[in-house]
Amino acid sequence: MTGPARVALAAALTGLAAATLAGCPLPQPLAEVSRVDGGTITPPRVLAETALPADTQIRVRKDCPSSPRFTVQASVVDENVVEQVEARWFLDYDAGSSAGAALLRPSDVLAPPDPNETSTLTVRALPPLTVVLPPYDAASPAHVLEVVVSNGFYQSGQEPPGVPPNRSAQPGYEAQVFRWVFGYVDAGGTCAYP
Repeated sequence: MTGPARVALAAALTGLAAATLAGCPLPQPLAEVSRVDGGTITPPRVLAETALPADTQIRVRKDCPSSPRFTVQASVVDENVVEQVEARWFLDYDAGSSAGAALLRPSDVLAPPDPNETSTLTVRALPPLTVVLPPYDAASPAHVLEVVVSNGFYQSGQEPPGVPPNRSAQPGYEAQVFRWVFGYVDAGGTCAYP
C-alpha cells in the first residue's frame, strides 16, 4: 500500500470512528406499513414489555388439584389516537374448526380517547383475561393463548374463502398476534397466575 493510500484509509477509519463515538444514530425501521392506496398506517400492536405474565412460556404442573387458572393482561400501542382498536382472544386456535376458531370472550374494543380532549395517549390497556386450562392430558401437553389486535378486522363470518376466521384483517390493514404458551411439566410448574 502506498503512502497516500495509507493516509486516505487512516482518514476514512478515523472519520468512521469519530461518527461512531459521537453517537451517530443508525436508521431504525419504522412501525409503518404501506397501504395499497398509497397512504401509510401504523398498525396497533401489543407492547411485549406490558404483558403479564412476562414469561410467555409458562410451565404448568401436571398434578394441579383443579384446572389451572391464569390471568393475563397486556397493553396495545397505536399511534393513531382517533381510531378504535379491537383485540380478540383465542385458546388453541384452529382455523379449520369453527369451535377451534371461536373467541374466548366477545372482542375487547378499545375506544379512542374522548375527542373533546386533546389526548396523545397512544398506549391503551386491554382488560385482563382469566383463562382456565383443561386438566393435563397426554394428547395435549401444551396450550397456546393468543391475543390478536387490529384496527381493521373482517367482521366475524364475513371473511373471504381461505382467510382464517375471526382473526384476519381486511386489505390495507394488519393484524398482530401475541402468544403465551402453557406447557405441562412433571415438576417446577405452577397452577395459577397471579
